[in-house]
Amino acid sequence: MVRVWFARQWRMPKLFTALLILEFLLTVATLTLMGIADPNTYRTKLWQNGFDQGFNSSPNSILYYYANWLPAKVPTVWSQYMTTFNVVISVLSMFILLVKSIMFVLHIFIPALSVFVHALLVALYAVSIYNQSRPDMSDPDHPSPGLPWYLSKGCSYAEPGNHGYCLQARASFAVVIVMTALFATYLGHSIWSAIPTEREKVAREAEYQSDLEMKKLSMYHDDEMSRDERREMHRQMFLNLPKTPNTPGFGVHNPMTPRTTAFTQLNGGAMPTPVGIGPSGSLPLRDFNGAKDVPDGR
Repeated sequence: MVRVWFARQWRMPKLFTALLILEFLLTVATLTLMGIADPNTYRTKLWQNGFDQGFNSSPNSILYYYANWLPAKVPTVWSQYMTTFNVVISVLSMFILLVKSIMFVLHIFIPALSVFVHALLVALYAVSIYNQSRPDMSDPDHPSPGLPWYLSKGCSYAEPGNHGYCLQARASFAVVIVMTALFATYLGHSIWSAIPTEREKVAREAEYQSDLEMKKLSMYHDDEMSRDERREMHRQMFLNLPKTPNTPGFGVHNPMTPRTTAFTQLNGGAMPTPVGIGPSGSLPLRDFNGAKDVPDGR
């Protein structure tokens, strides 16, 4: 039978730690840039700026579709979907970073799990790059077959109020590319670490054979035992389980219990004398009808 094993330990764990530190800095920058852009801080302004320069369609074209009861055909690069998608993946990246950092410290973030996680992140950020570089062909008079104007032509065509927004849009695109490269590095390191070495294969094979022999011996031992012997063995196992120690009663350690050393010390060292004790040392009898105390000997 073919057994597929993955390595449990990381190769070059210091490299993984350095990648975590770098990822934290880039994730904070990504989350900041995407949060500033949401929901529509500068997307429509750059869209209108490109139309004024003759680079792409106009944002007012949506009004034509609405007036004719047609679904609005907003180019992906100028859509709310792109902005929301970027915010979602940046928040997800921060969450995954915190979780995998804790799991790595606890030595439970194995390379095989890392392959799955970082392959997902590479795919998500690749989609983000694709969305931000989509063409704008919605207006036949102003086609934009390549990258949007703020990426292909630079911010020299930005209007005075949009120059800072143009730089932010370019920074968002750049940080997404860097994050994709970082997660691709994670993915390669994870695949390399998930492949066990010859020494690990020998150790895992020996461990597997040892467990297999123990199971066989246990099965043979159970088959040779009679029903009464198995019952006695199970009873002995139950009797040898750790028991909860008995706890002393409440009154043993209660310092206010009468006729104890603690009670005597609290009362100045004198033992209280019950009211009504006669010379004979007997207590008076109580009339249970509630009338009075009945003298002794009645």
